[in-house]
Amino acid sequence: MTYKRSVVVVGAGVIGLSSALKLQESGRYSVTVVAEHTPNEIANGKRPSADWASPWAAANWSPWSGNSDPLLQEKELDTYRELTNIVEKTSPNVIGIQRVHGVFYFENLEDKTQGQQKQRPWYADAVSGFHDTPAESLPNGVSYGIEYSTFTFNVPKYLVYLINRLTELDVRIVERRINNIGEAVEYGNNLGSGLQAPNTTSPVVVNCTGLGSITLDEVTDKNLYPVRGQTIVVQAPGAKRTISRTGELLIYVISRGDGTAVIGGTTEEHSWDSQPNSETTETILRHALNLEPALVQENSGNLSEEDKMIDLRNRIISVNVGFRPMREGGVRLERETVSSEKHGNLQVVHCYGHGGFGYQSSLAYAKAVVDLVDNASQKQ
Repeated sequence: MTYKRSVVVVGAGVIGLSSALKLQESGRYSVTVVAEHTPNEIANGKRPSADWASPWAAANWSPWSGNSDPLLQEKELDTYRELTNIVEKTSPNVIGIQRVHGVFYFENLEDKTQGQQKQRPWYADAVSGFHDTPAESLPNGVSYGIEYSTFTFNVPKYLVYLINRLTELDVRIVERRINNIGEAVEYGNNLGSGLQAPNTTSPVVVNCTGLGSITLDEVTDKNLYPVRGQTIVVQAPGAKRTISRTGELLIYVISRGDGTAVIGGTTEEHSWDSQPNSETTETILRHALNLEPALVQENSGNLSEEDKMIDLRNRIISVNVGFRPMREGGVRLERETVSSEKHGNLQVVHCYGHGGFGYQSSLAYAKAVVDLVDNASQKQ
């Protein structure tokens, strides 16, 4: 029997699942995913843990990188291209990704390029349908707007799609919390069905644990920190696009393509508070309705502004809190040799710390993980 090199991906958020899928699709590896939480919880109707970032993302393609960040630009643009190909071949009802019209307002000119005033966004010529919002169409207090064709994710559906796709490709899914890299190796050596991998080569471990890398032995990355985000999922069949306003507050409405929308949000650095704040909820609702009247448009008629707010409150499906895995210095993407008392020197690939841009860069980072695993396989 011919054995493929074993790879263990630790973490089942969008980065871990995307990396596992690219690795398995390469045909060069036998992949196992080990994680405390997986999308099987979502498929079974269980409310995901607040400790797991990916289920709580609003998720659209809206560049995080500024005009002076070529590495992240490359990852975001590569993912945009992949998303373009995916939606041409797969129904949104299956994968949970849809192409929509995107509108992005900025209260200050500097906001549109993260501090580089009056520069044309780096992606202007790379995305479909890019144009400036006409000045006469800008809301009060907004100094600049851009529009283009982009993508939104129905996060629960997309995560379940990824785990189902991995299962179809015979990727082993182990729902278990691990505390160190050495534990992950054990699952790579045990291939299931009575098969054992050859003892001559240890599995490559891919660490996609996000904020879990703060406490994961052999990693304990102190550059990681949470950025708390509070969002609201509402029933809003009239909301068909993604729209945001950046300035004193960050307000956005993101259609999920199934008659619901995610509205938000907050960016509270170093906060681990997992409980929704009722005042924050009210602020988000009021500003979101002002930004996107279509949230209640099909039922608004001649309603007063307060009656529209009552209508919107009645549409609430859930109020959620999640923690973006932000990292000082940016994403950690590298190969490392880790010494294990039991297993000797292990090849580890790290890919974590994607903050609020995980989904919109996930496919490109997954390809980078494959390249690093290829490199690690040649070193051992």
